[in-house]
Amino acid sequence: MQIEATVKRVTYQNPENQFSVLRVQVNGEKSLTTVTGYMPLIHVGESALFKGAWSFHPKYGNQFVCDSVEILKSDGREGVISYLSSGLFPGVGVKTAERLVDRFGDLTLEVFDSEPDRLYGAVRGFSKKKVDAFLKVWRDLKEARQVHLFLYSHQITGSVAKKIYLHYGADAIRVITENPFVLCDEVWGIGFVKADEIAQKLGIAKDHYMRIRAGLIYALSFSSVSNGHVFLPRSVLLEKTLSVLRVELNDTEFMERIVFSLDELIQTKTLILEDENLWMPLLHKAETYMAAWVRDRLSVPKSPLKEKWRQELRVFEAKNDLDLDPVQFQGVCQAFEHRLCVITGGPGTGKTTMLQGIIHLASVLKEKVLLAAPTGRAARRMQELCGVEAQTIHKLLEVDPASGAFLKNDWNHLDADFVVIDEFSMVDTWLAYSLMKAIPPKARVLFVGDKDQLPSVGPGNVLRDLLLVPHLPAVYLTKVFRQADGSDIAEKASRVNQGLMPSPLEGTHFHFSTFESPDEAKELLKKIVSEELPRLLDVNLVQDLQVLTPMRKGPLGLFELNRFLQDFLNGDSSGFSMFGVDWRVSDRVMQLKNNYDKNIFNGDIGFVSKIHKSSKEISVEFDARTIRLDAQELDQMNLAYACTIHKSQGSEYPAVIIVLDHSHYMMLQRNLIYTAITRAKGHVWVLSAPGAFHTAVKNNRSIHRYTMLAQWIQHKE
Repeated sequence: MQIEATVKRVTYQNPENQFSVLRVQVNGEKSLTTVTGYMPLIHVGESALFKGAWSFHPKYGNQFVCDSVEILKSDGREGVISYLSSGLFPGVGVKTAERLVDRFGDLTLEVFDSEPDRLYGAVRGFSKKKVDAFLKVWRDLKEARQVHLFLYSHQITGSVAKKIYLHYGADAIRVITENPFVLCDEVWGIGFVKADEIAQKLGIAKDHYMRIRAGLIYALSFSSVSNGHVFLPRSVLLEKTLSVLRVELNDTEFMERIVFSLDELIQTKTLILEDENLWMPLLHKAETYMAAWVRDRLSVPKSPLKEKWRQELRVFEAKNDLDLDPVQFQGVCQAFEHRLCVITGGPGTGKTTMLQGIIHLASVLKEKVLLAAPTGRAARRMQELCGVEAQTIHKLLEVDPASGAFLKNDWNHLDADFVVIDEFSMVDTWLAYSLMKAIPPKARVLFVGDKDQLPSVGPGNVLRDLLLVPHLPAVYLTKVFRQADGSDIAEKASRVNQGLMPSPLEGTHFHFSTFESPDEAKELLKKIVSEELPRLLDVNLVQDLQVLTPMRKGPLGLFELNRFLQDFLNGDSSGFSMFGVDWRVSDRVMQLKNNYDKNIFNGDIGFVSKIHKSSKEISVEFDARTIRLDAQELDQMNLAYACTIHKSQGSEYPAVIIVLDHSHYMMLQRNLIYTAITRAKGHVWVLSAPGAFHTAVKNNRSIHRYTMLAQWIQHKE
């Protein structure tokens, strides 16, 4: 069914998904009718053909629910005047609109489209400046309208349509018609499944070579993003591609098409094949470079540290009451005897004490030391503990906002004699590759990290791969030293890392409780936050408490816990809602994607300082910098009262609450819970469904990552 009507009032329009409620006047009728549905932005005074069906709403009565809409030229003098003076166009009120229609008559809209120069000097009061402003808005609206109508006509609606238009502008129709699968790579938030849906709506066959090629590339790139693989064996890639394309294994004809497409991708160097393994070209280049870089450093002969410098280290120990044990002392010396050294150990094993000795000795030797870590929090902690400036790796390498590339690289090296990188377990292949390129050939390099923590979120397992190389200088710290404040967190984390249940569970700084249901878990969480935590720590609950969960979804996942904690910790109701989040002043938030224009990066934590309700924007404080984010940048951010354990890597918090439920079963593993516990520097609470914590401690299964770094360091020439 369809109705032709003129829009008289826009009751509601959601800028996020373009759901609209309109009051329209159907042709030939005096009373107004309500039209609802997802549709391109439509404005007062415009005429449209609405297609859909009538429905009865128990509160609002009869409504026409629109499935699709076709914008019509405004009919008649009054319709055109109403549209032009609706407030959309700067400098055009009722009088100017009347003069324009009187001047051009029935051809008014065609003149705007085809002969815009005729507007200059055409009517009184419509100056050149006003004409320029009017024409810009007119063209922008026309461009957006054409793209949105194309997308909506193919059932590509709501926020997806808006994202596509914002990314491609007027070029969207051409790009999507030629190859909708480019959306996977180029539009944030659109994966293969959504692109595939769009392709099918455009009539692209399931066995089309374009779809198969996209499925192969997506299966390989997604394995990198979601599972941390640097490459996939050919057989594994084919298996994953079958799953992505939803093809049965016994469909031999389709399988032949996939194999043929894969061979074509290899021949064109779109994918790299080596020893029956397949890489994305840039990851192959990165891992090859890294292996050669490490080999070059290992080929430099050891340069024993002179006795006078060893004595200097002993003097520094005595003056600062450090008391390095033999392993630590030898480790400090080792860091100066080789071009590359790795220190690994858990919390409380003395990594910071060693760093203090290394930094002192470097200053005595008059060597310029650069300290860095993957996250801002980790860098600040490093600086506080070592007393020397530390920065994020991104800041160290100097990001070019225009391209996202690093300005420090293999032809513009860092100015350093000694480079120290902390929390190196977090560093993925991409970042390690960029870092290695920027380090001067003669500089010493020290990587510090905990090999038993979760691997990096991004592809690769760089720290563990380096430690697999037998002749690479490495210091293993295993002895847990008593913490000055009597904390038992490091000791209990060490037991967990060995697969042993802490005994007793309840301790001075380590606390344990069980719950039977998600609702009970939330009540327990509320009690800890409101009663137990303030009794033990004098902290800001929004800024210093971090709730950790293994998963994003589910009754005790990231999204649900954030909604619960936001309502509990921040009752401000003056914000606005967008992308499924209520944004409020003082909210704790986390950036989810590198934003080079704003110089904020994946995992950065900030606090909302101001809400700009009319423009749907927020201002966020990131490390004493205020960043204003517009409406379209908010889908790259989420609330951070709770975050996943993966996202917490490299950070420490005064108070940590870990929530473990049976719904997290697939994620309950030892290195995950070990990583979570070691995020706490004050007190940690573990809230567990019966047996969930025990399952995590006993489960030493970790997801294997396909990498070749260790093998190539030892064997590839």
